[in-house]
Amino acid sequence: MRCHFHCCLLTGGLLVLSNFGYADDLVEPLEEEPDSAWWQSTHTNVSRTIGRWSNSTDAFLSGKDSDGQSDSFVRMRFGPIFEEEDSSGFFDFSARMKLPNTEKRLRFVIESNGDSIIPENELGESSQQGSVVESAFKTSFSAAVNFVREDLGADFDAGVLVDFPLDPFMRLRFNQGHDHGGWRWYQKQEGFAYYSKGVGARYGVSVSLYPQDRFHYGADFSVVWLDQEGEFYGRENVFAYHAIDDKNSMSYQLSFLQSGDHSLEPDSFLYNVQYERRLYRDWLSVQLKPQFTHEAEDDYQGKFSLTMALVILLGPQYLK
Repeated sequence: MRCHFHCCLLTGGLLVLSNFGYADDLVEPLEEEPDSAWWQSTHTNVSRTIGRWSNSTDAFLSGKDSDGQSDSFVRMRFGPIFEEEDSSGFFDFSARMKLPNTEKRLRFVIESNGDSIIPENELGESSQQGSVVESAFKTSFSAAVNFVREDLGADFDAGVLVDFPLDPFMRLRFNQGHDHGGWRWYQKQEGFAYYSKGVGARYGVSVSLYPQDRFHYGADFSVVWLDQEGEFYGRENVFAYHAIDDKNSMSYQLSFLQSGDHSLEPDSFLYNVQYERRLYRDWLSVQLKPQFTHEAEDDYQGKFSLTMALVILLGPQYLK
């Protein structure tokens, strides 16, 4: 019942947006490759549709015709997860509809796993289920309007978790950061309130160094407090990224996780290596990520997992 509700709501919204007839003239038709395969033509058609929907919504809300290519996009990432004793799968989906004629302040955002509000305590994929199909049907979505004030370094979300019953939420974020040439820093303060999950606050800070164009490394820290649970969750990540060439890249991560009601106590730590290869243009790639996880409740005995993922990007910017 839950999956049918998701499908009906999302499909209904897309049909409403597609009915703005004047948007069909806002996207320049692109010539298709004569011998394109079905998956290439499908990507082209869906990407054009995303551009029409985005331009339609932008023109409807601002009263101005969009005169450029839309930067809106959809990202899908899914695949199996192999562990020592069993296997599972995950499916992640996110969509961002950017509206430049609203002075670049409004965006529509749809994301899977909208009910996952504590990334600080996640050991793997937040949408992990028994299989990829099960994850796609069981995962919950959040739909929100995002209001951005770049001059204040702030953005505000108001939306709902697409579940039954609907679960409204609000989020307010403030961002600060600066690029100092070879290194940059960034920090974020966030407050949020969910109808069913209560209120909470988060603080995060990150520092990255860029000794080369294709290589950077750094560390970040974040802590979140949940009023309903009365607990703090903290996480520190040490990471590095290396772009081997235009198609191949490697990333490395070491993470430490903590939680507690008054003080943070160690929960677990993990480390992984991720290899990514671009398969076709800039919109289709594959990822392989072996990981070892050590949890306190298992006396820090290591557990191995291998995550395989296919990443698909859709939108007008990926038609070139």
